[in-house]
Order: sequence, then structure tokens, then C-alpha cells
Amino acid sequence: MICQKCGKNKADIALQQLNEAGKVESLYLCENCATEEALASEKDLVKAMDTFSEVALDFLTLLQKEESAQKSVVCKNCNLTFEEFLQTNRVGCSECYSAFEERLVPIIGRVQNGYTKHVGKVPAEIERAESVEDEIIHLQDKLEQLIKNEEFEEAAVIRDEIRALKAGGDSK
Repeated sequence: MICQKCGKNKADIALQQLNEAGKVESLYLCENCATEEALASEKDLVKAMDTFSEVALDFLTLLQKEESAQKSVVCKNCNLTFEEFLQTNRVGCSECYSAFEERLVPIIGRVQNGYTKHVGKVPAEIERAESVEDEIIHLQDKLEQLIKNEEFEEAAVIRDEIRALKAGGDSK
């Protein structure tokens, strides 16, 4: 087979590469053309690496600026800086949680085994109220489905249960 690049010499090397459409193409080259192709590819790779290095450096610089800007966050209520918080591990007031929220949540998550929301005990009254709200939501979904299926008698029963729950009565 003859070299596909110069069209003169015998092709000794077969290169396989992806074309722009993502399909594998075979290119048959002589030794001289293969060397030239390898050098050109190497130059392209070096250019790509330089571009990547510049982008990575810009990104790291941006991250450092962001980090230093966040360290300089100050609570408007007590004037505590985030840097001071990091040294003492104590907030100055309740407003600090809002001021430092973006930085505090990941720290709290690490300390609390990944939990960033309260998962402890809840007073019984609140738990009952949440349970009733959840039941109402469940029944409303069920009511919508019954209406879609044109099961109006069962829908009326569910409607009455929802009214009883909303009025503070028992659904059963």
C-alpha cells in the first residue's frame, strides 16, 4: 500500500484515530510522513497542555480570591470575622450563623456525620401536627387520583377525611 499523505513511498505504519464525527479512521503512512505526523501531534498536544495549564491557573487564582473573600466575611451584628471564628470555633451571636452560612454548613456537616439539618427529637405537639399535615397531603394525592379514575363515592369519603383532619378531628 502507498502512503496516503505523500503518495510516493510504501506505507509501513497504520495510524488509527477518531475523526470529528467520532468514528475511527485508519491512515496508512510511510516512515517519514509518520514521523512528521507524530511531531505535529506532539506540537498540538503541547499547545493543548499550555492552554489547559493557563485555564487551571486562572481557576486556582479565582478559588484563592474566593476563599480569601469568604474569610473576610464579617457578621454585621457583632463584627466577628470568619477568620476569628476559625481561631476560636465560637460564633459571636445568632446572626453569625446567617453571615457565615455558606462556610459553616460544610463544617457542621463534617462534625455531624454529614447531617446539616436537625434530625433529633421533636416536641410531641409539633410531631403530631406534622403527622397530620403529611396525612392530609397523602389523602389529597389519593383524592386527585380517585377523581381522575372517576371513583366519586370513594373520593367523597376521602374528602370528608381531609375536612375532619383540617378541622382538628380524627380521620378514622
